[in-house]
Amino acid sequence: MNKFLCVLLSVCAAVTVAAADIRIAVVDLDRVFREYYKSRIAEEFLTRQAEAARLYMTQLNTRLEAQKAEARRLETNALNPALSETDRRAAAEAAATARAQVRATENEIALYTNERMRELRRLEEERRREIIEDIQREVRRRAAAENYTYVFDCSGKSANDLPVILVFPQANDISDAVIRELNRSAAQPSTPPTSGR
Repeated sequence: MNKFLCVLLSVCAAVTVAAADIRIAVVDLDRVFREYYKSRIAEEFLTRQAEAARLYMTQLNTRLEAQKAEARRLETNALNPALSETDRRAAAEAAATARAQVRATENEIALYTNERMRELRRLEEERRREIIEDIQREVRRRAAAENYTYVFDCSGKSANDLPVILVFPQANDISDAVIRELNRSAAQPSTPPTSGR
């Protein structure tokens, strides 16, 4: 029994010594992502791209509505008993051409919507990946520089939408330092030249 107690005490002592070497930090990755200047640049870029797509879709829809109106007018003329048989036949042929244009524009809209949405998603994922890589690189650098064994994301949520890390010392939160370092390379506003007398 004494032998077992000695082994247990030595294991506890080893765990205590190992635990003394463990340093833990937390970082609010949601906040870091939001406050990183490259996130704002990416968001503005994606907003401009989405607005350009919306404007082009508006033009396509306007063209489609005009084509539909023209097709309806020609179909009405094709059935108008006041017109000669030749005029009704010409209107029917023109109506068929107009309906084909309507289908072509509808197909163009569907194709553009699918391709543009896919492209916007790709651009968003690409920008997001670059930003996340920057953040991870800075967190790893800071962890190495300050001898942190583990860095946890305190913004993470569980499956029940509850915080994964409930309590941590505020002194262990490195979010401000990470944000400050990431934003250090942001373009500084130019200062007016000083007049030399």
